[in-house]
Amino acid sequence: MIEFRDVSVVYANGARALNHINLAIGKGEFVFLVGPTGTGKSTLLKLVYREVLPTEGTVCVGGQDITRLPGQRVPFLRRRIGVVFQDFRLLPQKTVYENVAYALHVIGTPYREIRKRVGAAVEMVGLGRKMDAFPGQLSGGEQQRASIARAIVNNPPILLADEPTGNLDPEMSQGIAQLLNDIHIRGTTVVVASHDAAVVNALRKRVVVLQHGEIIRDATGGGYGPDEPEIP
Repeated sequence: MIEFRDVSVVYANGARALNHINLAIGKGEFVFLVGPTGTGKSTLLKLVYREVLPTEGTVCVGGQDITRLPGQRVPFLRRRIGVVFQDFRLLPQKTVYENVAYALHVIGTPYREIRKRVGAAVEMVGLGRKMDAFPGQLSGGEQQRASIARAIVNNPPILLADEPTGNLDPEMSQGIAQLLNDIHIRGTTVVVASHDAAVVNALRKRVVVLQHGEIIRDATGGGYGPDEPEIP
């Protein structure tokens, strides 16, 4: 489903974010990317939805080399990928319903289909009674649930989450983690960059540990061990 082949990323300021990464994530997998700040977790996610291009190497999504994808085809790639951010990125002047529906409006989805999909996504994340609420009226956990609904409303085969519990307390974090697991159980490939050792250890999924832009451990169901680099 997602494959990195000898991928390196060096930014314009000379900072090396990734160093010869080789990683394959199969269809329907749930993978945590963990490690200290600045070790390349977010860069790996950005490569998948083509916000960043590799300096060296190849990134494939669904068998397609997206490093060679023409710019006009990138929006079509992104329709197959849901992305969840730490800072929610909800539009403050729009309700939960409007935030979740926005991307469907942009691609010209028929009105009836929008209502159906938005209703299903909002119910899935447990916000059925708050469809008309604005982001400022929601707790942090509810805002993150709304952002997850927005990410899954188009039923993408891939869901990427960049520090989705970073701004939440432990109880809310566990709720978001369970929601991501529920989405995974439905067949979605889920990749989560996280600092949250408690969440990583609770779900017992595949864990890819990065340090200094390199993979130092890749294990299934092992959690985040005490011998790993400290997560700040």
